[in-house]
Amino acid sequence: MKRAAEAGEELDLSRRGNNVLRATAIRDLLRADGLDPLGIRVTGARITGELDLEFVRASVPLLLDDCVFEESLSFLRTELPALSLHGSTFPGLLGEGMRTGYLGLENSRCGGTVDLDNARVDGPLLLSDSSMWSFRGGGLQVSRSVVAQGLFVRADHEGDALWLDGCDIAGELDLERAVIVNGSGTALVANNAKIGGKITLDDALLKAGSDGAALVLIDSSAGGLTARATVLRSDSDNAITLDGTHFRAEVKLVAGFDARSRRAGETIRMIDTRIDAGLVIRGSVRADSGQALSLERGLIGASITIKDSVFEADSDESAVRIADSSVAGELVFKPEKLINNGDGLELSLGGTKVGGLLGLDVPDLLEAEIFTVAVDGFTYPEPPEDTGAWLTMLRDCTFAYHPQPYQQLAAVHRAAGHEHTARKVLIAQQRDLRRRGDPGNKLWHWFLGVTLGYGYRPARAVAGLVITFLLALCLVWTTNAYNGLTPAKDRPADACSPVNRISLAADLAIPLVKLGGTPRCELANGPAGQWATGAGWVIQILGWSFATLSVAGFTGLVRKS
Repeated sequence: MKRAAEAGEELDLSRRGNNVLRATAIRDLLRADGLDPLGIRVTGARITGELDLEFVRASVPLLLDDCVFEESLSFLRTELPALSLHGSTFPGLLGEGMRTGYLGLENSRCGGTVDLDNARVDGPLLLSDSSMWSFRGGGLQVSRSVVAQGLFVRADHEGDALWLDGCDIAGELDLERAVIVNGSGTALVANNAKIGGKITLDDALLKAGSDGAALVLIDSSAGGLTARATVLRSDSDNAITLDGTHFRAEVKLVAGFDARSRRAGETIRMIDTRIDAGLVIRGSVRADSGQALSLERGLIGASITIKDSVFEADSDESAVRIADSSVAGELVFKPEKLINNGDGLELSLGGTKVGGLLGLDVPDLLEAEIFTVAVDGFTYPEPPEDTGAWLTMLRDCTFAYHPQPYQQLAAVHRAAGHEHTARKVLIAQQRDLRRRGDPGNKLWHWFLGVTLGYGYRPARAVAGLVITFLLALCLVWTTNAYNGLTPAKDRPADACSPVNRISLAADLAIPLVKLGGTPRCELANGPAGQWATGAGWVIQILGWSFATLSVAGFTGLVRKS
């Protein structure tokens, strides 16, 4: 081994009958002088004893590939230009505070924990197709990417199977095809982490046990998150928690994505999450006890697209909650299935502001056997595709009356020049207020709706005034037929001409204006005149009412009240 290291050659012991090397010999040689810059390169060896390199500062790389170690490896505070253990098997690895320019553990097998807390790798960290009991990387610093495709971590202890709290990874965190399982605790945790590239979880399985979540990223930052055909399971907590995390690119949970939690508040939890690009969800999100998706106080720099998805929950709140958030682009919500088996809503959008088009497939949602929604405080810039369906949703699918959703719907139609549709929406609001709210005097509120359209159809009052005038004409003509009219005092006998009778009818029906001036014809004191006088009082009351309503309607007084 010494001659090979001095000559810069690799020592291959895989085909030798005696392939045993003492760990102490490797330590002594690593500290010796005269080694080739290529360092110590050994493959296929069985290494006996503990390889203890604590606090060793070596000037050459150490490459021990395809080796079998009988005891754990200790690299506590070790400094190496490079460390390679590709294809090797060892009971455990302690590398707290170590520093190296390259760390390769591909295809390796660790029966215990790989501990790289506060370690620094000035290059890549390669963990692909390796297996271990658990991985600790709190405070780990990697100047390039962490590539862990096909990584297998099988833990069964409280705490975390793969722990990356406070890590600083300049490149990507690639966990494609990884299987991370913890029978008792959390699968993957990276709180307060800084990841320069995206996190890739394509075709991965993350499963948490009786006391933990599948994936937890709290107050972290990353280039993005991609989870294609990813399976996430948690028996006792959220499947995904992204509270306070900042993603500089898209978050995509797509193409067969499948998340499920059995006993948790939310399957996907995103509180105070910031995504500078878009959020895309296409898959299955189920919560046996709790909400399927909760996005609160989120800041989305582009669009939210939720399509071809199944959301199933059992919650007293809502199955899907996108609340008090800001979405700069579109909001597209067209799931294949949306079910809440609990007593809560199916969908809550309260307080969310959308800057782009609204792709909420309300007609399809209304076809569900049960659909309830909360949209109080929900704002958007463009009218929805089907206003009639929206009005049905606001009337029949909300738990309580709120004026803001109607005012918002009317405002976007008015801004688009659809004044007639805006009035229709506001009338529907008043009807819902009478049915479920507190309009004060319900009878008066109903009367205003019938006669004036709550101030949005003042022409109804004018029509009522015209009808009152026609009734007055009928009354005057009928009274004249029964000799119930007489000329006014000091008027000639022909004073009750048709023109004067029309004037008398106008004076009865339109009390605000006296068209006839000094009366020329009046009701007589006989039976017919007395009967007509009583009927005239009713006509005058109707005339006053419709005239007043006409003025109030056209001046907007009813709408203001």
